[in-house]
Amino acid sequence: MPVRETRIGAYGICIDSGKILLIKKAKGPYKGLCDLPGGGIEFGESPPDTVVREFLEETGIAVEVRDLVGAFSRVSTFVSDTGTHMVELHHLGFLYRVSVSGPAPVKSGPDGHDSLGTVWLPLTDARPETLSPLAAEGLRCIGSPMRV
Repeated sequence: MPVRETRIGAYGICIDSGKILLIKKAKGPYKGLCDLPGGGIEFGESPPDTVVREFLEETGIAVEVRDLVGAFSRVSTFVSDTGTHMVELHHLGFLYRVSVSGPAPVKSGPDGHDSLGTVWLPLTDARPETLSPLAAEGLRCIGSPMRV
């Protein structure tokens, strides 16, 4: 029987000059795929504050949260990072449009936690097979076309 978990997070969609800022996942159900920067909401933290904190931690970029554009709910089953058991994850997320609040180089290497690095992906290169379901939903919420 899989271990059941629920994760609630907040994520940012940052598009600049026809590119979207994504991280490459190091673990979890979206391992190896490009995903939206963001993560778990800490006790007492607002979802927009979570987006600002997680963006800085994962990408090195300070952002301003613009508006809530959608929500995400998905159940995934995957092998745990330790390889010892199955996990059934209910992932819930708030999706926000964000903008860069100042010039900064992105973190290109792993963050030692959840990201293998950050990438500015041209929207013309966004394909379902390279994006997490969360990133694909984020693009759908802002009306950005995705190549199939």
